[in-house]
Amino acid sequence: MRVTTQDGRVVLAPDQAEKPLDVHSLSDNQFLALGLSNVAYIRPALTDDGEEGCAIHAADGSPLAVVEDMETAWGVILQNDMIPASLQ
Repeated sequence: MRVTTQDGRVVLAPDQAEKPLDVHSLSDNQFLALGLSNVAYIRPALTDDGEEGCAIHAADGSPLAVVEDMETAWGVILQNDMIPASLQ
């Protein structure tokens, strides 16, 4: 599998052998080339004052922020040019 970019988008193309991609064998740099550095996921969490809210994490699991609700979480992610993914 070749990972390239075209017009700012990641393009996956089969290599000459056309073998299926084994994601377990990808290096950190290959994951970054797939755009995982631009993905953030949202999951339920408690805010600083003990209220229910949403935690925002980077694709690698690093915590980024805790906000009041899902709408705010999506807005924060999109404002930072990231792609939101929800885990519920």
